[in-house]
Amino acid sequence: MKNIWRIALSLTVVCVAAVFALAVVNSVTQKEIERRSEEELEKALQRIAPFAQEFKKWETLPEAQDSIKDLSILEVYEALQEGKREGLVFRVSTSGYGGPIILLVGISEEGKLTGMEVLEHQETPGLGSNIESADFLNQFIGKSLIDPFEINRDIEAISGATISTRAIVRACQGLASYWEEVREQ
Repeated sequence: MKNIWRIALSLTVVCVAAVFALAVVNSVTQKEIERRSEEELEKALQRIAPFAQEFKKWETLPEAQDSIKDLSILEVYEALQEGKREGLVFRVSTSGYGGPIILLVGISEEGKLTGMEVLEHQETPGLGSNIESADFLNQFIGKSLIDPFEINRDIEAISGATISTRAIVRACQGLASYWEEVREQ
């Protein structure tokens, strides 16, 4: 019986020490992780809207009057050039085949896509994961949100990943209506 108590006490001490060590490591590295995450976001924003000198995050997101199907607006950034807004960059979430797809999408003041980057996804490796490829994403650059574009007519679908392709196109179409509502703000 004494042996069981000794083993239980030893196990408890080891577990408490491990939890304490993990808590210390987390508190030490948390600020560095946040700093690097902010740096990565800044670099991504610059790739999406290379014409901008700075980006200003909107503190509150305007409600969309029309419902935007399968699209969540997570953040909006103003792309500023010498203090003047030249476009907007949206961080959005849409539904893909394997789960949510988080994107950064840049739109100029004229309503043209300036860039797009996939930040997170759970799409099938080798198929749906090709939504990250520059070849796929670059075909959206310069497309007008005012003139709707379609898969296989304007955008070449990823072979074997139609759902993932549609998710990206749907995100752009949903952003078009949201952009129309918020662009004057």
